[in-house]
Amino acid sequence: MVLSDEEGSYELSDLPPGSYTVEVRYAGVTPIRRQVVVQQGTTTPLDISSAPELAQASTTVVVEERHLTRPDSTASGTVLTLEEQNRIGVNRQFSSLAQEVAGVSGGANPDVRGGNALMNRYLIDGLDVSDPLNNTASATISFDAISSVQVLTGGMEAQYNSLGGTFNLISATGSDEFHLDSSFYGTHYALSAPANYGNQISSGVRTFTENQRPPTQSAQANLTVSGPIAKHSLWFSASFEYSNTQASVPAAPPLNIQNPNQVTIGYYSRAKLTWAPSSRHRLTLAALGDPATVDYLNFNSAVANRTSLFAASRQNQGGIVGSLNWEYFPTPKISTKLEIAGVAQKLDTGPQGKLGGIDASDIEGKGYRVTTYDPDRPRHINNDDNTAWYNTSNAVDRRRKVQLDGFISWREHFHGYHEAQFGFETTVLTRNRWTDYPGDRTYTDQGGGPGEAGLCNETTGVGCFEYTQINPYQTRQNAWGVGLYVQDRWKPLRWLYILPGLRFDYGRNKNTAGDTITRLYGFGPRLGAALDLTGDQKTVLSLFYGRANETLSLIPASSSDTLTEAAGNIYRWSRSARQFVFNRSTGGEGTFTTDLATNHTPPHTDEILISLRREIFRNSVASIEYTYKRISNILDRIEVNRIWDPSGTRVIDYANGDPRPVWRYTTPDGNYVKYHSLDLIFEGRPSPNWSLYGAYTLGFKSGPGIEELGFLGGPSQGFSPRANMFFDGYALGDVRHQLKGHGYFIWHNFSFGPNFRFQTGTVLQEFFQANTGFNIGNSTNLTFRSPTGTRPENPNDPDQVVEYRTPDLLIINARAAYDFHDLIGQHLIFSVDAFNILNLSTPIAFNSINNASFGTVANRLQPFRLQLGLHFFY
Repeated sequence: MVLSDEEGSYELSDLPPGSYTVEVRYAGVTPIRRQVVVQQGTTTPLDISSAPELAQASTTVVVEERHLTRPDSTASGTVLTLEEQNRIGVNRQFSSLAQEVAGVSGGANPDVRGGNALMNRYLIDGLDVSDPLNNTASATISFDAISSVQVLTGGMEAQYNSLGGTFNLISATGSDEFHLDSSFYGTHYALSAPANYGNQISSGVRTFTENQRPPTQSAQANLTVSGPIAKHSLWFSASFEYSNTQASVPAAPPLNIQNPNQVTIGYYSRAKLTWAPSSRHRLTLAALGDPATVDYLNFNSAVANRTSLFAASRQNQGGIVGSLNWEYFPTPKISTKLEIAGVAQKLDTGPQGKLGGIDASDIEGKGYRVTTYDPDRPRHINNDDNTAWYNTSNAVDRRRKVQLDGFISWREHFHGYHEAQFGFETTVLTRNRWTDYPGDRTYTDQGGGPGEAGLCNETTGVGCFEYTQINPYQTRQNAWGVGLYVQDRWKPLRWLYILPGLRFDYGRNKNTAGDTITRLYGFGPRLGAALDLTGDQKTVLSLFYGRANETLSLIPASSSDTLTEAAGNIYRWSRSARQFVFNRSTGGEGTFTTDLATNHTPPHTDEILISLRREIFRNSVASIEYTYKRISNILDRIEVNRIWDPSGTRVIDYANGDPRPVWRYTTPDGNYVKYHSLDLIFEGRPSPNWSLYGAYTLGFKSGPGIEELGFLGGPSQGFSPRANMFFDGYALGDVRHQLKGHGYFIWHNFSFGPNFRFQTGTVLQEFFQANTGFNIGNSTNLTFRSPTGTRPENPNDPDQVVEYRTPDLLIINARAAYDFHDLIGQHLIFSVDAFNILNLSTPIAFNSINNASFGTVANRLQPFRLQLGLHFFY
């Protein structure tokens, strides 16, 4: 129970997210009840006015309140609840949810308002579970164990440090009532449309093909139980999910061979124990496990049509996340939290034939010359058509993270109302990796023609070009960092919140040799204001400026190890000797330098966000937001040894005389991205039977900062100074228009929930092979000949440079469900999900290297398919 002050104000602090009934009592007067929904990261205002009535003469009415104008916040984004997601057509994976929110594009690891896939933060109950190496989503949690997901896209307070977005998953927590939730969802290829499309943009279904695509299907089973161990003091929640997902792409150039499905099997568990020994203490012990295997890794992407069966990879992955959280409330005005957590992950990859196995039936009739798998046969890359053959490297990868975080919040009236928070975050990261190559070498073949027939034949010399000999090696990287922040929510006037904040971050990392690769620190001021323009919390204008810094990462240490520890010798085919002879060394000592002597600026963002939010009718708000963001000093490496010819396509010498590249690790001022956007957003639940969300985004993203040490899959502007001019164009992830929406309607026991997304084409790149050896021919290094997002239709003719993007994308999904509660007295819901209702075959990936396969379609949207589900809970 909480008493109001003399002005009638009151506050209930530190409530977990969820739905609450608030009852206002006064002696002899009818109680007033309001149902409110508390969401993470926001204050829920509840103003109650009434005329006194005798308690004996009236009926109490409970009314749901959802104030979405956020009168004390500058943050942009929304909260997606499990209740809502269970009523609309969605793929039941966390990675699918973020795409429903304004300002988010990309894939499973999304681009958020100008950021790339490596710039996000992923939290579970406030604990950072981002991958220790590259900040992508790592830990996988059962879908039904997610109570809600807070998606923050901008305007974040100082406790958050992200150059992109922040995704905070709140997991289910036990209560004084026992609950059981179980479900099964499945798709079957018999309920899907055919998917054997041609490889040109205009191609439709291959009418007469006998090469049938393997079935794309899935199954997911879930069980969640929660309840009290001791009422009012000790609660538990436990969940488990089994997932089996199979996906593939149709046969297409250059191989034109139908490869098997990628098959992902996962076992995802989550357990949570909450103990409140008194009203002042709350302890939470939580653990998560997510072991999974992936057969034929990447065979659901464009890689499938460039990779032969024996060159396929398998991945064994998973880990454990454990945390202990103590919250202490010494007074009604002070809250504290201390959390210690650990993350241990494995990500082991290697040949499918070695780690998993290859079915003989997948080999027969495919035209392969070699039909038996040999784990010691070296890998071959055919440069003539960019295909991979026979094997792949083995990598045993172990990643660990230890965190100690805490904060103290203080609420006080002093020249207005203050809610201040002081916090710290300490993190230690480690990564061990063991790598070996079958046969201790990898061949690069060219000149023999496409496919397996063009691979090196050492008897005749046909197709022979180079091989690189690399012995097994081990790498070890470690990093540690600290973050300190202070944030205040100051309400000097009834209609005004001022939100000043400051954050300091420091981080350093070391590679296997003990070299410090980067040592970075940065200050991140945040300043925001929220103005209640109409004095009733229904019209809110917010203004925000903030800087976030990225100082802690294992990426630079890992990249430098790839140069030095993966040292080897390159042998070139000699036509005169009719054998391979030593040509040069690769990697090893002296292949990188750092800027540690210079106090250079860390990667950071400067963001301006202006938002106007208006409650247009009950529990519904419309908003308009403008975002400007500059992501500056993006970490990358610059090559400082190679000397290029004037065209920038051929290396003619080396500065130090040693024919090896030398990379300088730095955060160059010229490595940046600029982003502008205008978002129009509607969000509301006008009644318990309706929920609506819709958003339109007009966005512009440009600049040369399209890569981070190769972790995004392409060359960087540091590759060649002659090619720098081609990096300053449309930035990867530039999507001009996005329109998205979802919602549901409930009528009696029937519900219908559509979910759609439209976006104009995103930027593509055309890659050209550059001559990067000393007076040699082709190699596998790639460069551009026109700015990013364009391609030259005719050589040396700027007038023929054209914009280069994917086609526009439209995806419409929907769910129809019926609850049998009125018939059986329990909630048993049967649902049918329809994905890609229009059965569009829009291309989403293309062969991008300038060779005979350039421009052909490498992947398309999955065709129309149905998913059936059965959900029981009480």
